[in-house]
Amino acid sequence: MGVRSLRAIRLAKDTFALKSDSTVLVTGANGYIASHVANELLKLGYRVKGTVREPKPWLNKMFNDRYGPNRFTSAVLHSYDNVGRICDMLEGVETIIHLAGNIVISDNPEVILPSIKLVTNVLEAAATKPSVTRVVLASSSMAAYTPIPDQEGVIVTADTWNDRAVREAWDALPAQKWTTPDSQWKKRLAIYSACKTEMERQAWNWILQNKPSFEFNAVLAAFTVGRIIHRQIGGSTMGWVRGLLEGEKQPLLLVPPKWFVDVEDVARLFTIAACDSTVRGQRLFAFAESHNWADIIQILRACQPSHPLIPDPPAEEGRDLAKILPRERALELLRKWYGQRHWTPIAVSIKRGLESQ
Repeated sequence: MGVRSLRAIRLAKDTFALKSDSTVLVTGANGYIASHVANELLKLGYRVKGTVREPKPWLNKMFNDRYGPNRFTSAVLHSYDNVGRICDMLEGVETIIHLAGNIVISDNPEVILPSIKLVTNVLEAAATKPSVTRVVLASSSMAAYTPIPDQEGVIVTADTWNDRAVREAWDALPAQKWTTPDSQWKKRLAIYSACKTEMERQAWNWILQNKPSFEFNAVLAAFTVGRIIHRQIGGSTMGWVRGLLEGEKQPLLLVPPKWFVDVEDVARLFTIAACDSTVRGQRLFAFAESHNWADIIQILRACQPSHPLIPDPPAEEGRDLAKILPRERALELLRKWYGQRHWTPIAVSIKRGLESQ
């Protein structure tokens, strides 16, 4: 679907914050979600500069084969700890979609503060470039809340933050509280969630304090599944689901029942956050369906009945009953831009993820 076909569904010209052929910087472009974001932007007629930590010639080849030469270029950026090096990436760039994640799995909450700095460095660099008119940040469902199975009355709004995870991350109670494998994982999950929470929250605080000329949005994605667009891409959370086919049980032990979403729906929301002039200062919640592992394993067995290694789901695992109010706004935008009436069904997403290589 190109820009012309989008206009065919009667989007006014002033709806577009980005002119056709503009260049968008997509950080971490070889990642699972980021590669889909780059692909979606290229479909719409934009140019994409993708940052990678190491050269990825296969990534350039994939996009050049699909969209022609020079529509996608890559640039090596090893880290985001230096504002000057980030600035070097921004020549000719009009929008930044920051997806390169600092994946923090640690027992020490001191990792949270440097992780925040890696995000605000991108904002500081963007503020030095008058050409940059938009920045979109990849956040996470974990920045809003941590699911507790069968807990009723949880209502997530656009202003909800995972303050419980922040408290638990900095919990100074005696170390013996965190000695069992289960409690150690809960501590690490709290630190990971607190990191996601504060990375996004402090980005908004930076915007409030510095009042840059560019617009800022964030996309909070639930557990993401669906098509993997190249065999060199591990697939992140979809990779975990695929691992269940080979008997891998760790995701069942570590990840509670929660909301899921299709990766292409997520990529479309990032694109909308970058391109829709009416989306300003918003958190877009990419949440499609609430599932537990029994649901996912049932889908896997229907898709791949010949795999005898698929494990049984945990007993009495419950469900994530949280009501995610802002998901309706996200679906409204998908309908506006793509004529998409519903979220992609998760059973369809998983089938695509299993078939793709």
